Amino acid sequence: MKKAFILVLTVCFCLVANSVFAGSPAASDRNLILTEGTAEVMGQNDSATIFIAVVTDGRKLEQAGSENADKTKAVIAAINGLNIKYLKLETSNYRVTPQRDYKARPPKITGYEVSNAIVVTLEGFETQPLAKHVSKIVGKAFESGANAIQRIQFYLKDKSALEKKALKLATQEAVERAKTLAEAAGLKLKRIVSLRTQPISPQPQPHMLRAAEMKADAGAMAPPMEIGESRIRVQVSIAYEIE
Repeated sequence: MKKAFILVLTVCFCLVANSVFAGSPAASDRNLILTEGTAEVMGQNDSATIFIAVVTDGRKLEQAGSENADKTKAVIAAINGLNIKYLKLETSNYRVTPQRDYKARPPKITGYEVSNAIVVTLEGFETQPLAKHVSKIVGKAFESGANAIQRIQFYLKDKSALEKKALKLATQEAVERAKTLAEAAGLKLKRIVSLRTQPISPQPQPHMLRAAEMKADAGAMAPPMEIGESRIRVQVSIAYEIE
C-alpha cells in the first residue's frame, strides 16, 4: 500500500514538472533573432500548349465517328506540314455524346456528337518565333477542319534559373533584416541555426489565353498572341543565434 502511494506521488510530481517546463521557452529561444525574406522574379515564357477541338455530328454513330476521324487526320497532317522544329502533337479526350430528344416519352437518341482533342506542344522558343508558330498552327487548324481552339497555355519550360534567383534574393533580404535588427538592439550575430524556404503560393501559374471565342466560322486568321511571363515567389526564414 505504501509503495503504491509513493508511486502515485512520483507520477504526479513528474506531470506537474513537465507542465511547468513545457510552458517555459527553451533557453536557445531567448537568444535568437528570427527574420524572413521574400522575393518574386519573372521570366519570359518560351513554350506553349494548344488545345484544338474537332467536333462532328451525325444521325448515326458510324457516320459521325468516320467524319471526325477524317477531319482529325487532316488537321494533324496540316499542322505537321508546317515543319516546325521540336513540335509535339498528340490526340486526347476522345468523346462520344448521344444527342437525345427529351420531349419524347421515353427520350430517344436522335444523333451523336463525336469530339476529339488535338494537343500541340512547342517548347524552348524565343518570344517572336513562338508567337508566330502558335498563330500559324491556329490558322492551319481552322483551315483543315478544326472547330475551335479550346485554350492556349504559355509557360516557361525550365524554371530552375528563376528559382535560384528568387532564393538568393529572399535569403539576402532575410540576412539584411537580421543584421539591421541586431545593430538596432546592440546585439551581435553569431551563426545561423535554422534556414528554411517555401513557396508563398503554389507552382507558378502559366499564362492562359482563353480561346473559346476562337471558332472556325470566325475565319482562319488567328489573333496576335501575347506570350506573357511566368513568375516565382518564395519566402526564406532564418534563425540567427545572438550574443
